Amino acid sequence: MVKATKTKIEELNNESLFVWREMMEEFKKRWPMIRSKRRIEIHCNSISIGDAKRLSIEKFMQRENLQISRLFLLRDPNVNIIYISPFTFTNDVLGYYMKILQIGDIEEATTRLHVIVPENAHKFPSHFSLTQCLLYSPKAMKRIKNIIRGKQAYLVPGRANTDDIKLSIHLTVPILCGEPQKINLYSTKSG
Repeated sequence: MVKATKTKIEELNNESLFVWREMMEEFKKRWPMIRSKRRIEIHCNSISIGDAKRLSIEKFMQRENLQISRLFLLRDPNVNIIYISPFTFTNDVLGYYMKILQIGDIEEATTRLHVIVPENAHKFPSHFSLTQCLLYSPKAMKRIKNIIRGKQAYLVPGRANTDDIKLSIHLTVPILCGEPQKINLYSTKSG
């Protein structure tokens, strides 16, 4: 019984991975056209490394938020951004970034930027990656799906891993990177 269940889970995972790879191939073929039209970028700057390494990182959530400068990609009028944050911004902080975007002559920043915080992030240990918290936050996932419904969207990860593939499959959007296993191999000195 247990062996049959494990086999079934493995088959489902392999099928999902096959569908994801096909989606990625289609994304690669259509990229020149996609980047010239309106699109939504889902920025999830998750530090997706092993648990032991994440436990040793000080101010882990703040480090996951270091890529907030990605908001300036709104300079392209065809780009809308969904920024996944590990914690809720205060009104002052959000107002600060909106003011900077306004000073940078970025039009309609308030309507083109959506900041989403996984609602269950506070329930998990502080070393959980942002992607893991998002996967276990159904309200945040539903909100993202509502925003991207019927539009061209893709995921822009921090350091991609298998959790990002799961997120990509769940949202049915491609990832703007290669396959995480290959990326991690080639990012090493020996790779």
